[in-house]
Amino acid sequence: FVAVSARNSKHGVSKRAYPSQASIIPPVQEPGTPQNVRLAVNSGYSDSLVAHFDPPKSTGGDAILLYRVELDPSPSFDNPIVQDIECPPSNRKTEWEIMTFVEGDGVINGGSFRLELEVDGFI
Repeated sequence: FVAVSARNSKHGVSKRAYPSQASIIPPVQEPGTPQNVRLAVNSGYSDSLVAHFDPPKSTGGDAILLYRVELDPSPSFDNPIVQDIECPPSNRKTEWEIMTFVEGDGVINGGSFRLELEVDGFI
């Protein structure tokens, strides 16, 4: 829902004005174009290329299910080789914060740690 009012320094805030359509649900749309598409030679292989890309700025309001990579010797893409790369169904972004605590002078002098993550039985 949306309402708009005006305010000035002498008299405060006006009454709310409402649009003729009080609320709207944005429609799901096709996703945006993948960003920063780059092509490189797969180092160490004479017959292999690597395509790099970043996700689109907009998902269109739904999760991205897959990316389609097409390869064709012609710019018209008349007969492309198609590779669909599926996205993990539960692609969860995780941010970890590692904190340390030291008594005394507060200095950690050397040392190391090992972090092992396990999700659904996979390490």
